[in-house]
Amino acid sequence: MSTSNVAPRAGYVHHPGEPVRGPLDASVPHAATGAELQLVFTDDGLYVPFLFKRPAGEGPHPTVICLHPGSGGLGLPYLSDQLNEQSYLLDRLVEAGFAIAVAEGRCEDEGAYGRPETHHTLDHDDVVAIFRRVVELPDIDPQRVAFFGVSHGGEIQLKATSALGGGPAAGATSALGATPAALVPTEPAVIELLGLKYPDARIEAELQYRREVGDEEIDLERALERIARIPDDLPILVIGRDDDHLQGVFRKAFELLQRAGKRVEWTSFDHPDHAYQFGPRREAGGYFPDAVTVATADRVIAFLGEQLLR
Repeated sequence: MSTSNVAPRAGYVHHPGEPVRGPLDASVPHAATGAELQLVFTDDGLYVPFLFKRPAGEGPHPTVICLHPGSGGLGLPYLSDQLNEQSYLLDRLVEAGFAIAVAEGRCEDEGAYGRPETHHTLDHDDVVAIFRRVVELPDIDPQRVAFFGVSHGGEIQLKATSALGGGPAAGATSALGATPAALVPTEPAVIELLGLKYPDARIEAELQYRREVGDEEIDLERALERIARIPDDLPILVIGRDDDHLQGVFRKAFELLQRAGKRVEWTSFDHPDHAYQFGPRREAGGYFPDAVTVATADRVIAFLGEQLLR
């Protein structure tokens, strides 16, 4: 039995004068990783990939959508490398009983988020489309789909959840009865979400926020409007990094979520590397994570287990 839904008619029928009818998403085996390659049809007619892997045993499985720290648009080679060569945390999630979707959106358009004159699809819109695809997959529990993401992957899950909670995507997901079951934004670089008023151009070396970030340094009204659309009862674990140059921004995200009455927790770890949470790259003998990486993974899996494995 073929597992592909691509051939022979691409999954749709087109009638002149009528919209193209779905389903338009596709699923094919991905031999290089042993996972499924999912191609998600986006709002503007492009495809974004994610790699999907189920745990052992019968479903329906809880699922974690995992978003890497880059700005997106790195494509299948990057996702394949992550699943093959930097999968310490990913492997542990699967071993704990979670299905995983190793995903990303398109390359980030910095500054376009929240601008009314911007009409094109943004990276968080792609992540909304990925979420809609994941909750429809066979053997997946649509009520137990969570997000984990690092750096920009931490911000993008908050943007996507805000859209799912009250934006254009809300109607599309309401028929499925599914919204995210938990969020783990790790070192969330919420620069656009908060409307951070950084000086001059956005240059990483100049974005030094190891201190507390004041309300006057962000677009407070719009930030709170975006956060308000996140469900109040959604469990959220914000994870910081003690000496990160954006630690004050991470902490501000937690503070505003808490101020808005969200169900949010905070923890922070001391590690020398930004975006270390996926673990080290594979060596000849396997993975050799340091103690802080292990402790961070333990915390993430324990939190997700409390929310999704009960």
